[in-house]
Amino acid sequence: MNEHSGSTRSAWMNSCEMPTRAPLRENATADVVIVGGGIAGLTTAYFLARQKKSVIVLDDGPICGGETERTSAHLANALDRHYYEIEKLHGAASARVAAESHSVAIRTIEGIVEHEAIQCEFSRLDGWLYAPDGESSADIDQEFDACQRAGLTD
Repeated sequence: MNEHSGSTRSAWMNSCEMPTRAPLRENATADVVIVGGGIAGLTTAYFLARQKKSVIVLDDGPICGGETERTSAHLANALDRHYYEIEKLHGAASARVAAESHSVAIRTIEGIVEHEAIQCEFSRLDGWLYAPDGESSADIDQEFDACQRAGLTD
C-alpha cells in the first residue's frame, strides 16, 4: 500500500529518509495536541517545544507527507494570486498583510535554519517575474506597482 498522497515522487522523497514513529496506541497527555504532521503542524510544534510546552503531533500518514513532501521548498513573496488582484478583491491593506506574512515566514525559516545549524543549502536568490512569450507585459507592470504599494521594495 502506498502511504503517500499520490503516485508521483518529489526529488527528496527519493533522497531523504524521514523518521517514522509507531502509532499512538495508549492514552497520552500534553499541553498541546496538533493534528497534522506537515510543515505547518511541525513548525507549530517546534515553536511550542521551544517554549517548553509538551506537544503531541498526530497524523494519518508519514511525517511531512501530503502536500509538504511534494513541495519544491522554493520560498517566495510572489504569489499565485497577484498582489494587484488581492488589492482589487480585498484592498491595499490586505495586500500588505499578504506580503508581510510571506516575508515573515521566509525570515522565520531562515532563523530556524541558523538557530538549529541545519545544513540545507538555504540561500536567498533574486527572483524574476515575467510575461510569457506573446503575452502583454501590462500584468507585470500592474503587479510591480502593487508590490511596491504592498511594501515589497527590494
